[in-house]
Amino acid sequence: MHLVRYHVAVSLDGFIAPMDGSTDWLDPYGKVAMGFIGPWMKQIGGIIVGRATYDQSIGMGGWMWGKTPALVMTSRPIEQGPQTIHAHNGDPAAGLAKLRQRMSEQDLETDIWLFGGGVTAGLFLKHNLIDLVELAVVPVALGEGRPLFSGVATQLTFEHASSQPIGMGCMVSSYRRIEKKAARSAGKR
Repeated sequence: MHLVRYHVAVSLDGFIAPMDGSTDWLDPYGKVAMGFIGPWMKQIGGIIVGRATYDQSIGMGGWMWGKTPALVMTSRPIEQGPQTIHAHNGDPAAGLAKLRQRMSEQDLETDIWLFGGGVTAGLFLKHNLIDLVELAVVPVALGEGRPLFSGVATQLTFEHASSQPIGMGCMVSSYRRIEKKAARSAGKR
């Protein structure tokens, strides 16, 4: 099954972007990031983004994910978007099921990149739909900004899966969601 992997750059103080959503704080680390993300992308066959991330991508010169099937979580219609995207409002599990179906039609044995942002990641966390959290920790303290998960009061437990330094003080650490064990029935001891 296509795993949902929330892979994101995060500052030392836990923010994925400054309050304005800009990405220029990551510019000095671009070469290091591309050296890691290029091979990593070969494992990805679907993308999930929120509306703000979608709009930011379009504003930076167009949809950057080519023919990769994508789910855009949004309450607003998308006018003349790329044919590869599916706009979805509502239950994230239903949107994810449609994305997985589209990926299976292309016979892709790959995973899904939950690209951003924090509101969409919070929604998927709330619904227990994230299989892996992969943090590319960048040695910058932003002081304030957009959180890794926003608008969610859910507590889920993850276990450390791996860590890898990628250069310039950046570290990618992966955490796997721990499945809750089924509770014993009351009659068994």
